[in-house]
Amino acid sequence: MVTWRWMVRQRRLVLSLGLSVLFLSLFSSAFVYKFGAALGCDFLKGNLCKNVSPLSSIAAPLPLPQDLHKDLSAQEQFPPPLRHQLPSDLELPRNYSDAELTARVLAQDILSRSTLNIEQPKLAFMFLTPGPLPFEGLWDRFFEGHEDRYSVYVHASKKESLGSIWKGNVFKGREIRSEKVFWGQIEMVDAERRLLANALQDKRNQYFVLLSETCVPLHDFNYIYKYLLGARMSFVDCFDDPGPHGLGRYSDRMMPEVSRRAWRKGGQWFAMTRQHALLVVADNFYYRKFSSFCKPGPENHNCYPDEHYVQTFLHIMDPSHLANWTVTHVDWSEGKWHPKSYATEDVTETTLAAIQAINYHVHVNSDGEAKKSTVPCLWNGEHRPCFLFARKFLPETADILSKLLPQLIWQRSQGTETL
Repeated sequence: MVTWRWMVRQRRLVLSLGLSVLFLSLFSSAFVYKFGAALGCDFLKGNLCKNVSPLSSIAAPLPLPQDLHKDLSAQEQFPPPLRHQLPSDLELPRNYSDAELTARVLAQDILSRSTLNIEQPKLAFMFLTPGPLPFEGLWDRFFEGHEDRYSVYVHASKKESLGSIWKGNVFKGREIRSEKVFWGQIEMVDAERRLLANALQDKRNQYFVLLSETCVPLHDFNYIYKYLLGARMSFVDCFDDPGPHGLGRYSDRMMPEVSRRAWRKGGQWFAMTRQHALLVVADNFYYRKFSSFCKPGPENHNCYPDEHYVQTFLHIMDPSHLANWTVTHVDWSEGKWHPKSYATEDVTETTLAAIQAINYHVHVNSDGEAKKSTVPCLWNGEHRPCFLFARKFLPETADILSKLLPQLIWQRSQGTETL
């Protein structure tokens, strides 16, 4: 009798355990399927996840661009607002600190806002310069006749050298409060954010272009105006460089908020949407990481924040709306710390036309193999010329540029239906 009762109890125990395992299996499968669906995965079929990034967007297909010299309708100027998901890291799950959570919620709110319905939006041209602008006359001709479609802001780190040097009215009275700027240090980023903050005060400014005193426009105003306002992205040079001048500058002290896989590098000369400009100005959390741990010097891996902060921050927050290339051309072919400077003998119609016609962008890694990646420049899904501006031109080139650009080079982009 004892043996029989013991066997019954054992069978009941086995049955109970079997039902528990079955229940847990069904529950786990449902959870995995639901979690995978949220990430665009199907774990149960062995499919890999899609490349989901923080604050990735769900947006309608981008419309094909029309002629950049035709008038844009209000709908073309302001496409439907972009909707964004809540942050969904590719990193292992972790708990956010209060400060990081606040930063992400603020970013989500900014990115989810509808674009203001402005009848005549403006471009904000922000000049980051130590002193006078050697190409003021050329810029005067560029802006002429478009007074209601642009704003100008000048950050002169050596403002005392300006005096009353402006010859025309375009730049007169457009200087903002400026601070000293030191190459390769956080003050460079501070100047960029200061320019953005001043330009954001005008609600009609919908696109923000950062330029230096050595920059010149490669196209006429109408072309650039419609190129930028017709795009649904920011043009920020942003790529993954595994070499010593890219990932080699990363500090583990930025973990976990700024991970190695999120680290990006690129040139500082950007053109960005109002939403992204608001993100950069509103950020304090990630900015403090870079101001503390991205500095020149071997003890800091020779990190230069103007080549990493905006690039990495926007890649973390909204990678799907970054073009990952800049609209400002520079020539790094000499392999030096600074790009090529164009002297008078370098400036010809052939050279300028060749730069204007480039329709692909190149990134070169700084590792031993120096791998080069060449990608076509896609403007709303259509192959287009990459560059609207170019640098670095020496002051001595002012006269020849004033002849070649308005009379020959800018004319090439007028009335062009497909570029």
